[in-house]
Amino acid sequence: MNANDRLARRCACTRSIVATAYQQGMGQLRGVENRLAAALRDVLAKPGSLTRALIAYLMGMEMGLAEETSRGLACGIEYLHTASLIFDDLPAMDDARLRRGMPCLHVAHGEAVAILAALALINRGYSLVWQAVGKARTAQRRQQASALVEECLGTAGLVGGQAYDLCGWRDGQTAGDVMEVARRKTATLLRLPLVLPAIIGNGTQREIQMLERLGLMRGLSYQAVDDLKDVMLSEESSGKSAGRDELMGRPNLVAAEGFQAALQRLRKMMRIGDAVQERLPGNPERWGMLQMLRVTLPMTAKLVTGVG
Repeated sequence: MNANDRLARRCACTRSIVATAYQQGMGQLRGVENRLAAALRDVLAKPGSLTRALIAYLMGMEMGLAEETSRGLACGIEYLHTASLIFDDLPAMDDARLRRGMPCLHVAHGEAVAILAALALINRGYSLVWQAVGKARTAQRRQQASALVEECLGTAGLVGGQAYDLCGWRDGQTAGDVMEVARRKTATLLRLPLVLPAIIGNGTQREIQMLERLGLMRGLSYQAVDDLKDVMLSEESSGKSAGRDELMGRPNLVAAEGFQAALQRLRKMMRIGDAVQERLPGNPERWGMLQMLRVTLPMTAKLVTGVG
């Protein structure tokens, strides 16, 4: 069995572990108000790709965390990510109707119940993350981990990025503006599963710094691909509401600098991310799971540009 086969088997096994944890991590929901329980069951039944959770779990195991700690951390990060998507889709935000090929939670269950479901996920997510942070081997590492969580999820990160996202960008947006919003809003949710397990576990400072850089590059690449998909793909192709950036006046690389320039920027960020990953210390197979963070160009872009 070659390295790719071993990685594929490991990821498949991990996905089963993480998906089960995600679906069971909120408990049985007995005694929960019926509408809220129904919304949470819908969320838990459709976990999506679980990419962030998979990375957090595998990084935790690689960095010497106990399996239970890795699983809880992965589940907590994924709950926080899921809650951010529920908020992102709300009428006051992107006013989306479709997510993962299904009606958004506020469409299916109402706006008020969707907000409460997101808050329930945040509450549980933070609880699981802080339990993992408490396992850090030194007080200094616990402080460093706590600071990263606050930076990634607070006003300097996800919350602040969402606020900038709502500023109204129909006129005058630059590529730098778009990248700054992406750095705060999208990249933080890839930095967290890469870096937090390394801080809590036995990651060296060099590894932590390189994983920080990799998370930033992969996060910016994710957002660039999302911008391209929003412009190029239909709802049927993407599984989510399309054309929202233009309609809602949201930052978008294509709107800021044009199609070709956006593609060039994406390819550059992908190359930088690849270079960072290649320089991570040790056997490359150790970091094989990081390949799942490497984005690919949307098929439409490949057809337009001839890029394979």
